[in-house]
Amino acid sequence: MVAAAALLMGCTTKVITSGGTVPLNTVTAAGAGKTVAAPDMAEMYFGVSVRADDAATALSQASANAEKIASAVKGAGVSAQDIQTVNVSVYPLQTSLGGNITITGYQASVQVRAKIRDIKTVGTVITAANKAGANEIGGPSFTLADDSNVRNEALTLAIADARKRADAMAKAVGKSLGETISVSESGVSVPIYTKSASADLAGATVPIEPGQLNVTASVTVVFELK
Repeated sequence: MVAAAALLMGCTTKVITSGGTVPLNTVTAAGAGKTVAAPDMAEMYFGVSVRADDAATALSQASANAEKIASAVKGAGVSAQDIQTVNVSVYPLQTSLGGNITITGYQASVQVRAKIRDIKTVGTVITAANKAGANEIGGPSFTLADDSNVRNEALTLAIADARKRADAMAKAVGKSLGETISVSESGVSVPIYTKSASADLAGATVPIEPGQLNVTASVTVVFELK
């Protein structure tokens, strides 16, 4: 018994398990997928800034001009539900002389945000807003109204890329790929493509080129090794 105990104390047994979820013989690979899509929606910001002697007058005039801009944008084909008033601000205009600060007036700004679902009309909408008094113009930002299909396509390509990498690693160690154990998404990016439009349009129709969006996805996949 003593000898047996001594023998047991002199050796160590290590048992490795996977917790019943992931087999021990696996290979993990990262994959990247990229696809392109033509944008089908644009977002624009049209603003107006007004100076007046008092804050109430400045805000009232800016609000009236913003209403004209919104009406012009509607007339150019943008749905009322895709037009929103945003970024309302009023602040004093000051001068400093001899350490004394004097308020010389107030400036009010109001912006109108418009989602343009027919991107062929972006230039027309910009021109209409400018003629209606918009002196601050931002955008257009091009995007997709529904990006689910291109997201799925990018993920499919990313998983195929991960399998290709994993297959190369498996062959390098004399193995082959078995079942897919797990897949995790690291991220899918559907960027917003932004161009600049000048507020000084002089009534001209603005040429707009929407280009294409590069949609990317990355995944991590664990495969069984056989």
